[in-house]
Amino acid sequence: MGSVGNNVWPRLIGSLFTMVMLLIGGNAMAEPVRWNDLNSTEKSVLKAFQGEWEGFSEKKQNILRRWASKPESERARIKKRYAEWKQLSPQQQRKVAQQLKRFKTMSPSQKARVRAWHEWVQKLPEGERKKLRESWPTMTDAERRAYMKELQKKYGHS
Repeated sequence: MGSVGNNVWPRLIGSLFTMVMLLIGGNAMAEPVRWNDLNSTEKSVLKAFQGEWEGFSEKKQNILRRWASKPESERARIKKRYAEWKQLSPQQQRKVAQQLKRFKTMSPSQKARVRAWHEWVQKLPEGERKKLRESWPTMTDAERRAYMKELQKKYGHS
């Protein structure tokens, strides 16, 4: 029994290794999708890429296909946010990236407070939001607290 048991383990480990490699490497061995194999929605959304499609890597094709699978409203929202991002200076982009990085490290309760504050700000009248956007960057912490108290008295607590 000892010799039979010893022969089984190398084959079992070899088989498991092969299965894992096939699972991991399966995507790497897959071929990119031909333009004619896309469905009609994908072709419609991605028509700007038709001429270059078959030269794209599988990774790029998958990213574009995920984009095409999103609802039109979601694609419009993303395009709008991207346009806003492109309007920022490189310094502003770095600041936003730092803020996002900091947000990702926050606890769930801290994130909830930040989200609640942003939702509250979005409910303010456009004029107040504009004033807030323009004045906030130059305010000291004390001025910000005072301004927020003033807004909260005027429009209710966040």
